[in-house]
Amino acid sequence: MYQAGRRIVSHHKRHVVLVWFAAIIILLAIGGVIFAKYFLKSDTTISPPPPAVIKTVTDGNGRTGTFDEGVFSIKLPSDWKFIGHQQSPYNIYSWKNTNKPPGAGARQLQIYYDTIPLGMGVNRVLPVYDEGDHVLADTVSEICQNLYPNVKLPGSSHAPAKYHNVNFLCDFENYALDVVGTSSADGVNTVKVTSSTSGTHKVFFRYSDRSASPNFTIFTDAVESFRLK
Repeated sequence: MYQAGRRIVSHHKRHVVLVWFAAIIILLAIGGVIFAKYFLKSDTTISPPPPAVIKTVTDGNGRTGTFDEGVFSIKLPSDWKFIGHQQSPYNIYSWKNTNKPPGAGARQLQIYYDTIPLGMGVNRVLPVYDEGDHVLADTVSEICQNLYPNVKLPGSSHAPAKYHNVNFLCDFENYALDVVGTSSADGVNTVKVTSSTSGTHKVFFRYSDRSASPNFTIFTDAVESFRLK
């Protein structure tokens, strides 16, 4: 129908225009999703730590096992198992015992590799000396709270202490724990080991024993069995 000087658009044509308009909106929405999914991805990918490479090699009596972590190897009693490897905030490899007594997990060992907690206190210290790709161990000290009643560091439960000319931090707060850490002439909680393949690395060994009869020979033997690759 026409009116003077005016053309009326039919209902059919108006319907077609609306359909095309809706189709364009849908296509734009789909295109936006595809663009966001494939072109706005972050360039940074965080991958989980690689699984530990563990090779257990027992001696003739089945008393020890060798754990090969790729960058180093270490020997521990045959009942011990690898707990895991964390990379933040420190690069730590961890193991624990499994047999009873003294109870599964009562004894644990941690190796801090390259990233060292310099402010961590211990109850006992094991002085160590670098010997190329491995270390030599002295003897574990008595509990430091009884030996070194030094003034605590400001705002801390730790006090500077020394044993066999090696400096360490005595943890006065947790005096009931049996936590042993290594220190050397290289610094508190630090010993440097060097390999012709991988160069020089800093290492800190930390051992805790919550059993009724702490066995520090396990710790000393493990430290001396460490080999950098």
